[in-house]
Amino acid sequence: MLKLGLRSVLAHRLRFVLCTVAVLLGVAFVGGALIFTDTLSAALKKNYAGAPADISVTPATALKNDPGVSNARPLTLTSDLANQIANLPGVASSEPLVLVPGAQILGSDGRPTDALGLPTYAASWPRDRRTATFQLIDGKPPWGKEQLTLDQATAKREGYQIGDQVKVVTPVRAVTAVLTGVTTPSLSGASAGAPLITFDSASAQLLVLGRPGWTSITVAVEPGQDVQAVTQAIAKIAGKDVSVRTAAQVAADGENAIDNSFGGFSAILMLFAGIALFVGTFLIVNTFAMLVAQRSRELAMLRAIGASRGQVTSTVLIEALVIGIAGSTLGLLLGAAVAGALQAFYKSLDLAIPTSSLQISVPTVVACYLVGVGVTLCAAYPAARRAGKLPPVAAMRDDVSIPERSLVLRLVLGAFTLLMTGLLVAIAFTLQGLPAAILVGLAAAIGTLGVVMTSPLITRYAVRALMSPFGRKAPVTLGRRNAERNPRRTSATASALMISLALVSGLVVIAASAKASVDQALADAIGTAELLVSADQPFSSQVGDQVAKVPGVAAVHRVRQLPGDIGTRRVTVAGVDDGTIAGPITTRFLSGSADGLRNGEAVIPRNLAQQLDLVTGQQFELTTSTGKQPLRVSGIIAPNRQLNAVIVSQQTFTQVGGATTDRTLYVEVADGTDFRTVGQAVAAQLTDYPAVQVRDQQAYAQSQRQPIDTVLAVIAMLLTLAVLIAVLGIVNTLALGVIERTREIGLLRAIGMDGPQLRRMLQVEAIAIALLGALLGLLIGVLFGAAVQRVMREDGLGVLDLPVLQLTVAVVVAAAVGVLAAVWPSRRAAKLDVLRAIGSQ
Repeated sequence: MLKLGLRSVLAHRLRFVLCTVAVLLGVAFVGGALIFTDTLSAALKKNYAGAPADISVTPATALKNDPGVSNARPLTLTSDLANQIANLPGVASSEPLVLVPGAQILGSDGRPTDALGLPTYAASWPRDRRTATFQLIDGKPPWGKEQLTLDQATAKREGYQIGDQVKVVTPVRAVTAVLTGVTTPSLSGASAGAPLITFDSASAQLLVLGRPGWTSITVAVEPGQDVQAVTQAIAKIAGKDVSVRTAAQVAADGENAIDNSFGGFSAILMLFAGIALFVGTFLIVNTFAMLVAQRSRELAMLRAIGASRGQVTSTVLIEALVIGIAGSTLGLLLGAAVAGALQAFYKSLDLAIPTSSLQISVPTVVACYLVGVGVTLCAAYPAARRAGKLPPVAAMRDDVSIPERSLVLRLVLGAFTLLMTGLLVAIAFTLQGLPAAILVGLAAAIGTLGVVMTSPLITRYAVRALMSPFGRKAPVTLGRRNAERNPRRTSATASALMISLALVSGLVVIAASAKASVDQALADAIGTAELLVSADQPFSSQVGDQVAKVPGVAAVHRVRQLPGDIGTRRVTVAGVDDGTIAGPITTRFLSGSADGLRNGEAVIPRNLAQQLDLVTGQQFELTTSTGKQPLRVSGIIAPNRQLNAVIVSQQTFTQVGGATTDRTLYVEVADGTDFRTVGQAVAAQLTDYPAVQVRDQQAYAQSQRQPIDTVLAVIAMLLTLAVLIAVLGIVNTLALGVIERTREIGLLRAIGMDGPQLRRMLQVEAIAIALLGALLGLLIGVLFGAAVQRVMREDGLGVLDLPVLQLTVAVVVAAAVGVLAAVWPSRRAAKLDVLRAIGSQ
């Protein structure tokens, strides 16, 4: 049976090509994602393995996850603690340091340099070379507020030479200083490989922190001393608000953080790879179903000469096993090649990130083969099982065919699945927010499976209706009847495209609704502020001071933000000026008032209050980086896009750990003054802060819509593979259909059908399949996209928008795909020799 299976694959190798390609593409997605993330993760972990300090002392944050760059005030340590540590037995040196993300380096053209997605760090110059994470390459260390150093990669990329004037922006202020030296980038820790600005210690505290203090203390232990004992001694004098870790603990914590980050990223990629493989199963199912049907007499002959049912079934499964192994092997090689290309790309960016060889681990290889072979065997099993049921006597008949199971059980299961879908959606409609959206997503997946099960029931009628506008000419009628002939096959082929377009159309509806909701929310939320000043990260409070001095500016209202936790839920805390939520930002109170803000209380939007189960007058505990803070709910407002946060006064914001950096400025223009003219004057005033954008309400709304388009483009790119496999499924079905109907095509040519008519017949069949899949996919996508909008209307999706033009284009493209999918099969059919085709069995 093994030899027979192998010979069968070789004999029909051209018929298995597209089936192998489907497995190859799906496994390449899986393998490439796992190999690249493992490689990058291994490279980044080297940053923590090479920490030069024996012990690191840092402030302990009360938040479970580090928020990174935010309006949270950097936690600091005192010089007294550094001196106490230096005097402990076993300590060779104690070096207090400043290291803060969120700075910017300006190029010679005055624009921010391209940091290649990495945060730019501002640091103090280290005195002790033993614990320094970077080294001087050229020049001399900085001294005073008017001197700094840059990392070599940034200086080279921007063309800076020692002695040049360099403009930088720290979280505190804009600085112009002379470049006195060039350093390596930081070679360990979270800042490794990132752009680096260095000042002397006193200047760093003033220019980077804005106050005395240190963000860490690095400790070198005397040779021969017990590092763990010294660590415990430091912990005793440091207190509970300070974290004291050995180099090994720092490395372990860093590796855990990297694993957590890449775990989520890998899970997202695996989700899209799973979609591609699921779509590919329809191609594999159709391939084996059609090949087994074409080889019915051959398989029946095996039964006639003594093969058992199990042996015939195993023969077909061996063919699937060979295809799965071949596709998995080629897919793994392709995935490794793609991962290698991506690795070469990020190396070419001149990032100071440690390199690592491609991490092709045993679990990755096993996963690729399990996925590729498993999917292929599962998809081929129904056809293999039917092949085993062929009676031996069928070998003596010319019209042998494999009996198909009744659709009754399939339709019952499909109907039950659709009923469960309706119940899940009904339950989701009783909820709100992300849990409801997840439930709708689960219902969409189950509902799609139900449509796949029940679609053979409607395929014949749907194809007839879809093709009626194309007329009744012979090629059209024959093409339509070919699509109607086998509803199972047609629906399976269409289902692959249906799933892809359901995802695309659902995302398009959600994206369009999100953009419409942004426009509506901003129109409702932004009141008397004609101009908005914002940036991608928090900016210095000096920006607001300068804006307030511009002629024509009546008032500047600052909004600051920092992350916090209420219970186990991460929230945003917003600090606002007096009057901000009574004019510049329009709010509508549902209960309570803003009066309590002056007394250290908080205002919360209704959607957040419902999620946290809070009401007006109730107390709750807010956790920020500085610890736990008791607050009381002063009022509840209607959902507000600009303030979807725990709202407090600026004084309270500072008390709970907020920094003096701003997130957004709402600028009111004086009466009788043109806001465009004032906006130009404000922009001219902020030339030292080029990353800060000055926009009117319309431009600001456009900037808020842009990320939605970016996310949609990325998701569409990840779904491209699934769409490609669906198109290959149509090509595969038509190509195998030509082989199956060789004699029929020969007879049609014999009675006068010419090549163009034959091509048109196959094109009509392909268009029918594509339109059926497209329309079913659009129906599913639009319905569940609208359902997601309904359950998320309190969380930023308040407006439902159906992009009719985009959905119409999707249908037209699907029809075009059908035409293109028929090109190769129709050419092959047109080249068939008429007499040989008539004589075929």
